[in-house]
Amino acid sequence: MFRHNLPFKKISLLAATCGGLLVSLATLGQAGGPPPQPGKPVSQPAATPAGKPVSEPSPAMTPGSDAPPARFPMPSGRVTPMEGMVVIKLVNTTNAVINYQVIGVTPPRTLGEQSEILLKNIKVPITLTYQRPDGGLLLVRPQATATPGMLQVSFGATTDLGADTKSMEVQEDGRVFLN
Repeated sequence: MFRHNLPFKKISLLAATCGGLLVSLATLGQAGGPPPQPGKPVSQPAATPAGKPVSEPSPAMTPGSDAPPARFPMPSGRVTPMEGMVVIKLVNTTNAVINYQVIGVTPPRTLGEQSEILLKNIKVPITLTYQRPDGGLLLVRPQATATPGMLQVSFGATTDLGADTKSMEVQEDGRVFLN
């Protein structure tokens, strides 16, 4: 009575085993492969018989380029802090108000339409957050001025989602990054 189920059970067992093996292989593939084996690290360049490393072109290099692309974001601007302080001139060229705050320094404030304000003696590093209350996108352009220690930050309207940012960091060395 139970004999006719035997081939079916063998097939089911085989299917379950193969399915488990496929899941394991897929998991290894998603995780980046098997763990590294002891011995020479994979990232070490191969050596020639003379013992000199063989240099291979980096996959990150683009054809016709002499240098690989930057691995870290480039600063959007620079300012030279004076005694660890900067002056920031905010210039709103939009027809919308902008809410802003220097984190840990100022309370939330509003910059009116087509207006500007000077924030004096701000100790670096700083983080400035900003947004339009109407949800509009902002194109922010930080640039050093002729006045030592002063950074002008111009706010303009944009429709490019990729250009929109929400904060700006000024590091101790004066590098400015938009986030």
